[in-house]
Amino acid sequence: MAQHGGFWFGTDVDILFTGWPSGHGYFHFYMALVLVFMLSMCAQMYAMTPMTSPKMVPKSLIQHAALHCLRTFINFLVLLCVITFNLGVLITVLLGHVGGYVALTMYIHYHFPAPVADAPANDEKA
Repeated sequence: MAQHGGFWFGTDVDILFTGWPSGHGYFHFYMALVLVFMLSMCAQMYAMTPMTSPKMVPKSLIQHAALHCLRTFINFLVLLCVITFNLGVLITVLLGHVGGYVALTMYIHYHFPAPVADAPANDEKA
């Protein structure tokens, strides 16, 4: 694979691993883009999820640390995908972040609607 000095389009790219998916055809390239899309979607959803402060018990601290480790690992994988400097991968990452934001926002608004304040019964000021 040739080194590129800037952003470029093409299917001959190594994503995450040496030799994958370059040289394996278009199907592997598009499946790699689906993987990148899902990774960036998960990264955005995890970024929108609040990290609560753990209770000071060992089990809770270990769970909190494991969740933080998972978040960091997914963000690192997305970063490694972006530094291929392939525009197709970059666009896929951006679409994955947008898709994750839209999906989680729609889920929150559908399952946890904001309470609506009742209007006063009469026009008197309180």
